[in-house]
Amino acid sequence: MDNKPESGQKKQYRFNIVDFVLIIVIVAAVSMLVYIMLGNNIFAGSEDSTIMYTIEISLIKDDYLSMANLITKGTKIIDSVRTNELGIIQDVKITDAYSLTTDMETGVVKETAYPDHSKVVITVLAKCKKDKAKFVVNGETIMVGVPINFRTPYLVSYGNCTSLVEITSGEDLPNE
Repeated sequence: MDNKPESGQKKQYRFNIVDFVLIIVIVAAVSMLVYIMLGNNIFAGSEDSTIMYTIEISLIKDDYLSMANLITKGTKIIDSVRTNELGIIQDVKITDAYSLTTDMETGVVKETAYPDHSKVVITVLAKCKKDKAKFVVNGETIMVGVPINFRTPYLVSYGNCTSLVEITSGEDLPNE
């Protein structure tokens, strides 16, 4: 007996696990591409808002401090991953960097100057979409504690959002 299909018959296709995995991979890749292209905007609410937030770079080597000194008020800050604008810089403060250390004899925690490093705090004003407690600036979620990768014309770095204030419509925008 020969199990070969005759020339006029079509071979029936059987669905197997490899086909299922291939379909899942394709769906995941398309979903990831949509998320990368549209960002968090697909999840954001429609309420427009204005926020003032700070980005803290806790340790920047003093070798790069000259570049941080070139950042001025009015400079646009850009997301270094998606290249979306994250707002306009309102203020830059540079201070000495400190680390917390424990005195081994007394057990007391104290601040110790971190040699050859500084701390940079950048204040940014941005228009955003508000969805409950989440603020989305051009596809990037801005929340306290969230790391932010950014660039300016003189500095590419990352820091953490350390404070965020929503500016209501009745308030004057600071330093505009």
